[in-house]
Formats: sequence, C-alpha cells, structure tokens
Amino acid sequence: MAAETQFSSNMGIGAISTANTNLDGTGTMTSILTASSNGTLIRTITIKALGDTTNGMVRFFIYNGTNKRLISEVEIPPVIKSATDPTFGITIPVNFALKAGWVLYASTEKAETFNIIAEGLNWGYYTSSVRYESTKLYALSYGNTISTANSNLNGTGTIYNVLGGGSLSSGIMIQSLNIKALVNTTPGMVRLFIYNGSTTLLFMEIPVPAITKSATAHSFSQLVKLGLGDFALPGSSYSIYATTEKGESFSVTAQSLNWGYPA
Repeated sequence: MAAETQFSSNMGIGAISTANTNLDGTGTMTSILTASSNGTLIRTITIKALGDTTNGMVRFFIYNGTNKRLISEVEIPPVIKSATDPTFGITIPVNFALKAGWVLYASTEKAETFNIIAEGLNWGYYTSSVRYESTKLYALSYGNTISTANSNLNGTGTIYNVLGGGSLSSGIMIQSLNIKALVNTTPGMVRLFIYNGSTTLLFMEIPVPAITKSATAHSFSQLVKLGLGDFALPGSSYSIYATTEKGESFSVTAQSLNWGYPA
C-alpha cells in the first residue's frame, strides 16, 4: 500500500447463545464487526466457549445491507470444562477484506454460549492530496446466492453476477472466491465465467461432491484462487459470473480490492 496509508484497529466483539440451524442467513445471529469507509481487513476471529460444549457448529455470515450470506462454518467439539480443563477456544487466521458498511455476523448451531472476537484493521490516507504514484485501495467483497440449475458451458441460461463494477479506474484485484453450499449437495459443478460487457466465456469449473450436512458435518465449501492468486480484473465493464449444474443453493462471495490513483 501507499506510504500515506494509515492503519487503525477495528475490533468487533459479541456473544452468541441462541440455537440457529439455518444456513440461509435467517434466524437469530449476532452482529460482530462493521467495516469502515475504505473497508476493514479482518485478520483473525477468535471463538471462546463459556461453558461445556457438544458437537455443533459456529457459522459466519456477511451482510451487505440486504442479504446475509454464509461464508464459513467452524466445527465445535465436545469439551467438558473443569478447574484444570479450559473451555473450547480457537483463533482462526482470516485476512478477509470486508467492504465498507458490510457487517460480519455469527450464529451457533447449539444453544451454547460463545464469545466472538474479530480483530480487524481499518485503513485511510494521510491527507486527501497523496502523491500521484501512491495507490488508493478499498475493499470490494461482493457476492451472490446461486440456486437455479444450468448445465450450459456457453454462458447462456440462468447466470449470477458475483463480482464487478468497481468504481476506481485501474481495476479489481481478486484475491479469492469462497463457495459455500447452503444445502445438501449431490455430484455436480459450480462454473465461473468472465463477462466483458458483451461476451460471457467459461473460465473455471469447480466439482461439487455429494455431502450431507448436519449439526456436526460441514456443508460443501471451497476457497477458489483465480490465476496465480491475485487476479486482476478490469473494473469498468468486466464481471465474474457463476452458475450451478444442479438446482442446489450456494453462497459465492468474492474477496477483492478495487484500486486507483489520485488525480
């Protein structure tokens, strides 16, 4: 980042305790962290139980102001606390750039109490007049829920926009795409397409195995890297689209950074 970039801490904390088995963003959950004006880099998330635990799941969702989309599930093991045995706890490295104004939420499969601590960094710039060669960045973590069956490889049929439309002129740096099933899955495929404003071309296929989710078994999940890991997409007219071979619901969330330079 630019020499003029300044960082400040943005820590989100909250407690979850009401059982919620839903993967579609409904039901009781707790707001943990809201991203700042340029975005917030969520570095780590800590889950700490306040009592005994049974096999279950803690889930994390991203709220974009309209929809909550599942991005991750963390399996909780059975642990009985004592004077010499600690309760369950884990710190997870995340490094997710959350878009400005978007919110991280958490829920628990079982009616057991957990503290959630999200460690984040906000970034800003020293003055409004930074050097011309200095890069200005903001988070562009867009996404969508795909659910309509489409077996086409030519870009026709029901297709969902999962990223595009960055407002800075230089482009969008895609760091990863997170694909998370919201239901049981059967063998199929999630497909990614590149759209340039007029033509839609197949770019990548991600095989989906048969997985039966439960309170203690994750639904299908895959973190996808495009290109060599940081994939530069033109921001003015290009988009990433996604389809699903089967009529099964998936949350597809893009983590990316939009960049440009001061005028």
